This record gives sequence, structure tokens and C-alpha cells, in this order.
Amino acid sequence: MFFLIGVLILIVFVIICYIYFRIRVRRVLDQFGYVGKNLKDIIEEARLEDQEVQKSLSSMDSIYLEQIKKDFPSLNINELKRESEKMILDCYNAIENKNSAGFKGKIKSFIDSVINDYKDKNIKFDNIKIHNTVISRYKKENGVITLYLSSSFEYYLVVDSKSTKIQDRCRLEYIYIYDIDKVDASLKVLGLHCPNCGSPLKKLGDKNCEYCGGSVIDVYKKVFTCNDIVRY
Repeated sequence: MFFLIGVLILIVFVIICYIYFRIRVRRVLDQFGYVGKNLKDIIEEARLEDQEVQKSLSSMDSIYLEQIKKDFPSLNINELKRESEKMILDCYNAIENKNSAGFKGKIKSFIDSVINDYKDKNIKFDNIKIHNTVISRYKKENGVITLYLSSSFEYYLVVDSKSTKIQDRCRLEYIYIYDIDKVDASLKVLGLHCPNCGSPLKKLGDKNCEYCGGSVIDVYKKVFTCNDIVRY
């Protein structure tokens, strides 16, 4: 008898808590302008909005562009931005084909990592559209100039025939070696690799790779080279 009474009290308590919770949620939703909508509808609206709203970029063009023009009067920054966008397309094409051959260093690692995420699935990136590309950072350190370009873009990710619209963004790192005598201290951080065999470079002062014998010094010196790509 006492057991049944206890069960009934518990049931009544749960029902009261549920009703109270529904009322509180309803008031909060109404307070934020979601009158007449349930939580499921709001979550679905947020999901659809996330598919349509472009990823934001923090443009530093106005801050760094003049300095870049001063350092590199002949550099066409718009051409470099287009090159950056092409690199993104090439990387996603390699991911789609599950083949990182032709890429080296950190870029190859990025591609292989995403491929591994979808290793048991068929994937495709349909209708990739670049929205914008901006300068996000520019710095000089240890004989190396590092320029970061960020791009926002969208595509339809098809995984095993299921298509989902995705808003994405990537940041690409470009390096330019202006003083080779200062580079060795930051070589490990840069993660530079031989353009011929892909082996890590231990020293840029050498003209040839110690593993394959290929020339390396002129590849990174006096030219902007894409060294890394990350999604964020």
C-alpha cells in the first residue's frame, strides 16, 4: 500500500516537473521571439540557417596591405588570393579522389587527415563556391615572412549519396624566406620539406636535399610558397 502511494507521488512529481519545464521553456522561447514555435522547429531553423549563412572572416587587408605593398611592390595580392583559392579547390579535389599524391608536408597531412575521416565512405564536394578571400595576418620573424590568407566558401557534401549543404572556411599559410641565415631556428616550426622527395629539411643553407640530392634552396627563397592549410 505504502509502495503504491510512493509510486503515485513520484509519478505526480514527474508530471509536475515536466509541465513546469515546458512552461519555462515556452516562456524563454517567447522572450526571444520564438512565439508559437517548439524547440524542434527552432533547432531545424538553426540548422538551415547554418547551411545558408557564410562563415565570417576577419579581414586585415586594411591593416597589412600597405605594408605588403611596401615590402613587395611587384606582388599582385589578388593573384595570390586566386592562387590560394585554387589550392583549396585542389585540396578538396584530392580529398574527394582520396589521393594526396603531388602534395607535400603540412598540406599533404591535412588532405590525408580528412581522407582518413571518410575512409570507409564515398564522398563528393559538389558546386564549390568561394565567397571571399582576405588577408588575416602578416608577420616577419627569423628571416621568414609569413602571410595568412583566409577564404570562406560553400559546397554540397555528398556522403554515400546523402547531400548536405556546408559553409566552410580555410586559412592558408604562405612563407617567403628573405634572410636564409636566420631561418634555421624556425625551420622545425615551418615544417619545410624537400619539393622533390618530401623529406623534412634540416637545414636550408645546403643547396641540395641530403636524402635525394635534389635542389631545395631556390624553391623557398625569394618566392611566396604555400606551406600549410587548416580549417577553422
